[in-house]
Amino acid sequence: MTGRAIRSICVVGDGIVGLSAAAAFARALPNVTVTIVPAEPDPAAVAELQCATWPSIHRFHAAIGLDEQELVRAGIATHLLGTRFVDWARAGDNWVHGFGEHGLKAGTVPFHSLWHRASRAAEAAPFWHYSAAAVLGAAGKFTHPSRDPASPLGGFLYALRIDPPRYRARLAALTAPLVRHAPFAAAEHGDGGAIAAVTTADGGRVTADLYLDCSGSQAVLRHPEDRAFESWADWLPGRTMATCDVTGGAIDPLDRAERVAGGWRWHSALADHTRVIALGEDEGGVAVRFGCRTPWTANVLAIGDSATAIDPLFGTALHLAQDAILLALELLPGRDFARVEIAEYNRRSHATRARMRDLHALYHLRSGQRPLPDGLARTLEQFARRGRLPPSEAEPFETDAWIASLLGLGVTPHGVDPLSESVDLERVSHAIAALATRLTEAADRVPPYPQLLARLRAG
Repeated sequence: MTGRAIRSICVVGDGIVGLSAAAAFARALPNVTVTIVPAEPDPAAVAELQCATWPSIHRFHAAIGLDEQELVRAGIATHLLGTRFVDWARAGDNWVHGFGEHGLKAGTVPFHSLWHRASRAAEAAPFWHYSAAAVLGAAGKFTHPSRDPASPLGGFLYALRIDPPRYRARLAALTAPLVRHAPFAAAEHGDGGAIAAVTTADGGRVTADLYLDCSGSQAVLRHPEDRAFESWADWLPGRTMATCDVTGGAIDPLDRAERVAGGWRWHSALADHTRVIALGEDEGGVAVRFGCRTPWTANVLAIGDSATAIDPLFGTALHLAQDAILLALELLPGRDFARVEIAEYNRRSHATRARMRDLHALYHLRSGQRPLPDGLARTLEQFARRGRLPPSEAEPFETDAWIASLLGLGVTPHGVDPLSESVDLERVSHAIAALATRLTEAADRVPPYPQLLARLRAG
């Protein structure tokens, strides 16, 4: 270990985010002492409550040594192919946002440009019909992506839905060898926003080189005078959030998002129940507000809702937290916490979460919130011209996730991409019709998800 290397880390918070951080840092840095100080659970912390995740969950699980098969067998996780949106942009809407590729390119011409041209000629089905994940999900089916390059079921992605209490218990077992202190009592602040020590409920005092604030939106390690918070209320309406678990009903590989009077509801089917997260005006839950803080200050790194509070759309809250953990390991500074190193982490972190906010804001455009974030305004302007997306640093989503969202929400280009006109329209129409047929026929050969899940859980 070099003279600058971090020697000890104190994780404040023992929820899903805190235990995820503890597991990742302990595994990646075996010569560093990692300890955990529990904190009061935050009922407004979305990353601790939602079940949906993003396909990036597999990369994080590989980093901490969690196995998908084990999680499924234990009833901790089910598979997730995307989301069915009901009455979202307008009454009567019913479409699916599937993970991964949609359609096939024609040389350098993007599939969505070809689809848009055929759609204008009334010779194409809705865009999601060309996504393997969406077609499988809509049929109530699931299979792992095929390794056969000729298979129509080879280019999609999938995520997991996790049961929060069971997932937290599994992370707790994974981090059992780490030292746990008494619950958090207070933080002793030093100069420049640094933490000198953390005191615990039993009168103890914990010191470390680096402190990870995983306490949720309360951000207990934040300096009392630091009230800086970038509100996203103009684009992500907050109000109140309530969570409930409902038993019964068939398990589905798609989540369900639906507009209701005064808000919306998100349904995630787990092994033995469905979790519903409702956001609205009269949900009787906890008040929430969405926005962000500077994540890294001196020797304090805020992760999860302590740094970024985002609404429960998709599984992005936990994605942001676990992505922040992996980024911190990639850019880990020395224990002098040089300003240039901290600034680079904050810059990249902000670029990622701003783009995440932009996608969420897209889903709330119909609510009349204005003005748009700069990144989303640029995306809509470029897409409206000819169906292209501007490049964005630290883009957290694959291009198809944006395209599927835009087209699913009814945002279409004003004109045809000139590149697509190099392909004969009759040929385009025939090719996409054949692809839709192949996807449907392939999905027909896949067993229903409840049947497959029962086999997987039986080993």
